[in-house]
Amino acid sequence: MVFFALWGLVVGLEVMYLALFALTAAARLARPLEELTYGESWLLDGARQIARGDGLYASPDHVPLMQIAYTPVYYALIGLLIRVFGDSAYTLGRAVSLAATLVGAAALAWSTRRITSSWPFGLLAAGLLLTQNVTVLLWGSLERVDALALALTLVGLALFTDERRLAAALMFVLAFFTKQTYVVAPIACGISLWPCRRELVRFVPLVLGGVGVGVAVAVWRTDGWFWWHIVTSNANQPDLDTFAILIGSFLQFNGLPVLAALASLLLPCGLRERVWRLYFVGSLLELLTVAKLGASSNYWLEASAATAALLALGAHRLSREHVTRLVGPVVLAGALLIAVPAYQATATELSGIALEVLRPATPRYLSLVADVGSDPYRVDARLVEEIAREPGALLTDNSGLAVAAGKRIEYEFQIFQLLRVEGLWSETPILDAIAQRRFSLVALMHPLDGPVETTRWSPAIQSAVQSNYDFVGAEYGFWLYRPRTRE
Repeated sequence: MVFFALWGLVVGLEVMYLALFALTAAARLARPLEELTYGESWLLDGARQIARGDGLYASPDHVPLMQIAYTPVYYALIGLLIRVFGDSAYTLGRAVSLAATLVGAAALAWSTRRITSSWPFGLLAAGLLLTQNVTVLLWGSLERVDALALALTLVGLALFTDERRLAAALMFVLAFFTKQTYVVAPIACGISLWPCRRELVRFVPLVLGGVGVGVAVAVWRTDGWFWWHIVTSNANQPDLDTFAILIGSFLQFNGLPVLAALASLLLPCGLRERVWRLYFVGSLLELLTVAKLGASSNYWLEASAATAALLALGAHRLSREHVTRLVGPVVLAGALLIAVPAYQATATELSGIALEVLRPATPRYLSLVADVGSDPYRVDARLVEEIAREPGALLTDNSGLAVAAGKRIEYEFQIFQLLRVEGLWSETPILDAIAQRRFSLVALMHPLDGPVETTRWSPAIQSAVQSNYDFVGAEYGFWLYRPRTRE
C-alpha cells in the first residue's frame, strides 16, 4: 500500500508540474514582443540577419556592433523559418525551443525504455527531466540555443545506446554547432568505448573530423571573425561571486537528486547504462565553468538531463528487489517536493499573466529585461510602435526595445564594454558612429545627465552622445535624444 501511495505522489507531482510547464510555454508564446530573459534579443537579432541574407560573425570595427555568442545552427534554423513564415518576433524561436525540449525528453524516454525494457520508467525519465527542478521550465521554451543543443545531445546519446554510432556522431556535431560548449556527451561516449578500440577509432574521428572541418570552414569564410566571436569574446573573466550564487542556486533544487544519482553509481551497471553514468559525471565537472561573468542556470541543463536518466535507471534497478523498492519513490518524491515553492511562484506569475490577458490594461504595457533586479522593465507599447515607425537606426541600452520595434541592435554594450576593459576591443567604432550622428534616435533607461554608473555606458560614450544629441523628452519609461542640428 505504501509503495503505491509513494508512486502515486510522484506521478501526481509530475502531472501538476507538467501542467504548469505547458501553461508557462503557452504564456510565453502568447507574448511575442516581450523579452523574458537577457539574451533572447541577441538570438532573434542574429536570426533576422540570416533571414535578410546577411552573414553572422562580422568584424567588430563598425556598427552594428553585436556579438554572435554561439555557433550557427540555431540562428540559421530560425532565420530560415522567418523567411518561410514571416517575422513573428520571439514566437518562432520559442516554439522551436519548446519542440526541441519535447524531442529531447522523448529521446531520453526511448533510451531509458531500451535499457530497462519498461515504458513506465522511460516516461519517468522524461518527466523528471521536465519537472525535477525549474531549470527546464525556465530555459525549455525561450528564444535561446540551449534547448535545441540539449535535444540534439540527448538524441545522440539515445542513438549511441542503441549502437547507431554514425547517427549519434552526426547529432553531437550538430549539437556543437548549436552551442559550442556541448562536448561532454561525445567525450563520455568515447570513454565508454575504450574497451573496444576498434569502435573507438571509428567513432572519435567522426566527431572530431566533423567539428574540425566545420570550424575550419567557418573561420575561413569569416576571415577569422568566427573564432573571435565564439572563443575570444566569449572567454569572460572569472568571477567567484557569480560561481557562489549559481552553485548555491543549483544545490537548492538539485542537491538531493544529484546525491541520489551519485549513490546510484554504486548499483550494478550494464554496458548501455555506462554512457549515461559517464555523461552524468562529465556534466557535474562542467559546472565549474559557471565561475565566470555571464554564466547562468542554463549551464546545468545537461546535468539535469543526466540526473533524470540516472534516477530513472536507479529506481528501476531498486524496484526489482522487494527490500529496496521503496527507496526509489521516496527519493523521487523528496526531490519533486523540494521544487514546490518554485512552482508555486510560477503559478502565481501565471495567474498574473492570465489576469492581464482577461483584463487588458489601457495603455498596454510590454515587459523587457531590466538593468537592476529581477523584476521586468515595464514600457508602454506606444513607445515601441513609435520607434518602429522611425525611419533611421536606434541606439539604446535595452536591446529588447530595439528588437520589439523591429530594429537592429546597433550596439550591445555589455559584452563590448567588457572587451574594452580587457583590452580586446576599442571604442572607436561606436564613438565614430555617434559623432557622425548615424542614429536617428537614442533611447535610454536612465538620463545622460545622471551618474555614469546608471547609464550603463562608458564615460567616453556618454560624453559623445551629450556632444552630438539633444534631449527631447522622457516618454513611457525612456529618455529620448535626437541628433543635434549641424552648425
